[in-house]
Amino acid sequence: MTSAGGPRRQAGNLPEEDSSFVGRGDEVTLGKRTLSQARLLTVTGPPGVGKSRVGLRVAAQVRRRFPDGVWLVGLAGLDDPALLPHTVLETLGVGDYSLRRPIDSLAEYLAYRRLLLVLDNCEHLVHECATLATALLKTAPGLRILITSRHLLGAEGEHVVTVPPLPVPDDTGALPLEAVLASASVELFTARAKVLVPGFTVDAANCHAVAAICRRLEGLPLALELAAKWLRTMSVEQILTGLRNWPEQDEVPDQGARVARYHETLRASFDWSFELCSPAERTLWARASVFAADFDLESAEAVCSDDAVPQEDVLELVVSLLDKSVLSRRDRAGWTRYRLLDPTRRYGARRLAESGDTDRLRRRHRDHYRWLSERAEAQWFGPRQEDWHERMRCEHADLRAALEFCLTTPGEEREGLRLAGALWFCWVGGGWLAEGRHWLDHLLALATEPCGERAKALWANAWITTLQGDVGTALPMLDEARDLARRTGDVAELTSALCVSGYAEHMRDNQHIAVEYLEQALEQERTVGVPSAVTAVSRPILASTVLLLGDTERARALCEECLAMRAPYSVPWSRSWAMWVLGVAAWTDGDTRQACSYARECLRIKQHLNDLVGVALSVELLAWAATEQDAGRTARLLGVSHTLWSEIGTPLFGFAPYLTRHHVSEEQARKALGPQAFEDAFEDGRKLTVPEATSYALHETEEV
Repeated sequence: MTSAGGPRRQAGNLPEEDSSFVGRGDEVTLGKRTLSQARLLTVTGPPGVGKSRVGLRVAAQVRRRFPDGVWLVGLAGLDDPALLPHTVLETLGVGDYSLRRPIDSLAEYLAYRRLLLVLDNCEHLVHECATLATALLKTAPGLRILITSRHLLGAEGEHVVTVPPLPVPDDTGALPLEAVLASASVELFTARAKVLVPGFTVDAANCHAVAAICRRLEGLPLALELAAKWLRTMSVEQILTGLRNWPEQDEVPDQGARVARYHETLRASFDWSFELCSPAERTLWARASVFAADFDLESAEAVCSDDAVPQEDVLELVVSLLDKSVLSRRDRAGWTRYRLLDPTRRYGARRLAESGDTDRLRRRHRDHYRWLSERAEAQWFGPRQEDWHERMRCEHADLRAALEFCLTTPGEEREGLRLAGALWFCWVGGGWLAEGRHWLDHLLALATEPCGERAKALWANAWITTLQGDVGTALPMLDEARDLARRTGDVAELTSALCVSGYAEHMRDNQHIAVEYLEQALEQERTVGVPSAVTAVSRPILASTVLLLGDTERARALCEECLAMRAPYSVPWSRSWAMWVLGVAAWTDGDTRQACSYARECLRIKQHLNDLVGVALSVELLAWAATEQDAGRTARLLGVSHTLWSEIGTPLFGFAPYLTRHHVSEEQARKALGPQAFEDAFEDGRKLTVPEATSYALHETEEV
């Protein structure tokens, strides 16, 4: 079999460097050498010294050693330690579907892979990162972990590379120009200045002022970059004059005191930059610190504007803060987004706290992301479904921050239920099952009063637990959800609860009861006159149910009804499930060619939605359909399926009818090929990455 995608593409998610890399050759060389021998490396140093830059440069230069990739996990915006394993799983593209602890799912995924995991900005999660690293390194012999943190983990086997400030020119007034230019701190200052002021050079006239700036800023790269940005409006001499107004600091021999002094230097450089900003710029800087990660202009306008910062002024202020390097810009998934670097965000948060405005801004932040989630929920059921899927992935860190605010702030629990319930499509349709259950379990335990928000959160959590194979936990939640919806007269929540009840009974193999619930849901839909995302997907669920009861004709009719729904009701998610059930119906009738056609169409959609469960079920159907014509292909696809279900959790959710079909297909292929040939083909499929496996499954022949 040829590789499904040709030569294997370098895996991983390391970003390209967005500015020149100055100095640090010794630290990078030491880091590379250490990683060739050690399995856990911590790159440490004071804030603003460039730990992340050094760590990423080391990772980039050793990536060829890791065939399964180098993966960067940014932790600066993660406040809830319990979500650390979820965050790593998400970065690796692994769905957290199962009932296992996320750390166990992660350990199993990494067990046979050779990759480098880069955990960036770990200082606020030192204990949790140490626990995670220790557990993973014990079970994954091909794993290496690179940490960047102001503090050491203290974990067994930890090796350390310390990043000091850049060397600065000697404090000698007569220092020749060549000696000044040879200093790494001057080189960095000059490189950043040239980007902003084309033609800028360090010459005999300004070299001593530049050298003095570098000394005053202790060679801290972030402080130097902030100072260089002011060359657009100030001369070198004016910058130096401003810095000389800082209190003088005595030399300190003690390493701990020296690190503390670097903290003070960076803080002073922020103070200086902050005071040079206009009052409106300062306000926006402080308020933007409530964002956990990057954000777009719409979010900045919604969260940060008021009488002090009018909404129409936000764009101009954002541009101004970009010019001053307070904000950085990136284009992501078709949107222009902005972010504060972690030290800059922490400084802004301190200023916001000093103003006494933190709680108000966090509440505005929560309100905005609740509004965004409800808007996404409404529009996700429509032609922009895939766009919203990607958008919510971009907003994941801030959705977490909003939920964390609700969970930890007394009196906000009901708002948390409203937000977590609105995000059901992310939990169920976006592959965030275990995280969704984390939030919903905690919020449901706190917000116990009867209300529509609770009814919605209950059926959403029941859907999650059913997908995890925990139907026993789902059933009492569904009983309460239906009862609450009837008591409050909420037809929409009752309809959704009935749909999920039908799905739960379907997965329990109580097909007749499932049909009753699902038909009640569709009757409720007809009463309302408008379908929803939940009732749309209930048609393929009902089709799958009646198919198991032997009514192939009705199953097809239900799927065709789903596919015939007009915009905005014809959406990829429900359409893909209709395609899958039609494929099973065709396979049941012996039309394997048509079954494969439906399965591939389903797979194409699931691939775009990042729906790993849908991908796995599509591969399963393709394996069943190939059994009689190509046993080798069946064996390879079963190998792919094995890998996918090991990432998801219980194979085929433990659903007996599907497991029976799986075992029959495997036995037939093994008999046709012989034991050894079957195992060889199975192993070929098991070794494919998810993109390679998807590409292979989408082609009809072995040669692609």
